[in-house]
Amino acid sequence: MDLAERVKEILEKYYICDECLGRQFHNIIPKIRNREKGRILRTFVLFSYLHNKEEVKIKKEEECYLCKNMFNKIDFYLNEIKKRLKDYEYNSFLIGSKIPKELISREEEFWDENGVDFCEAMKSSFNREIGYRLRKETKKKIKFENPDIMIVVDPEKNEIDLQISPLYIKGSYKKKTKKGKVQKLIENTLVKKSSASESIFYSIGRLEQNVITSCYRPFIIMLKNPKKRKLGLKKIKQEINKSKSISVSNLSYSNKDSLDEMKNEKITASYLATLEFNKKFGKEEFKEIRKKLISLRNKRVLQFLKKKTRKPYIRRLKVKVSGRKLIIDVESTVGFSINSFLKGKIKKLIGKDFKIKEIILKNYRKMKSHEMYS
Repeated sequence: MDLAERVKEILEKYYICDECLGRQFHNIIPKIRNREKGRILRTFVLFSYLHNKEEVKIKKEEECYLCKNMFNKIDFYLNEIKKRLKDYEYNSFLIGSKIPKELISREEEFWDENGVDFCEAMKSSFNREIGYRLRKETKKKIKFENPDIMIVVDPEKNEIDLQISPLYIKGSYKKKTKKGKVQKLIENTLVKKSSASESIFYSIGRLEQNVITSCYRPFIIMLKNPKKRKLGLKKIKQEINKSKSISVSNLSYSNKDSLDEMKNEKITASYLATLEFNKKFGKEEFKEIRKKLISLRNKRVLQFLKKKTRKPYIRRLKVKVSGRKLIIDVESTVGFSINSFLKGKIKKLIGKDFKIKEIILKNYRKMKSHEMYS
């Protein structure tokens, strides 16, 4: 059966719109849009058979057999989408849809009867047609992986659903004071600037409330449902750094891959803890205490944190004394609680009460798995 005969047979059995007619022969010349292709084929068949003085009994109805005139509402969907997008900054988008099951079943039956050789599915054609026109009108990019906004059209309910991709910001911070609310300050500033609905803050290891840092601690913040994506990170950095309790650096845009990489990094952290006692240590007394503490090197310590049991590994531990102060320099694997370590294991080994005067997070080190416990 040649092309004209096949088109004629379809048009005599069903009333289908130009879009759906063109879809049946999409792969013959994919560059021609389906609606235009359908119009050309319909006209070609009419002229061809009329020229040969053959009768063509084209079926005529008000509603397309396949799409139920769904493609005639593309202007409506496009206008609704543009209204919804007005509040959002975005560079890329992707169109999705929820085609009614009834139409999908009807299309599959149609293909069984009339062939599927050159066809394009209704969903694919519908999505592409809206995407093509939206790209033309907005000058934004269609992106198939990780678009800024996924636009889902539901023709049955006449609804538009926007699925906004998170915005990821990475950087590092230095906590200058014990009571500095680092996470809250960074999150509140970025949530406000992006008009996000909420945020999730990720960083390496643990940073307890009474710990300050002499190093910059890396972080990534995930901003959910942001309305703005061009935040002016340089100005945000300057705004945050006006605070006396925190300093941020290296603010930049990031992505989920970087977050996953951060979560999987093998990290050790070094702390410098200063403990103050009621009186000075004697020479022999310090030697004995030092010997006990040094014995923790290259061992795991049991810690109970938030109803979870952890066993961080102590890679390095040094001790020195200065008057009534004992200074402990310790490096451990990630998940380590310095406060739990001092108030638990250290206090038990020393056997004396003390005050924690200061805890400084000195640095982080990325390590390979085989280096972590050596």
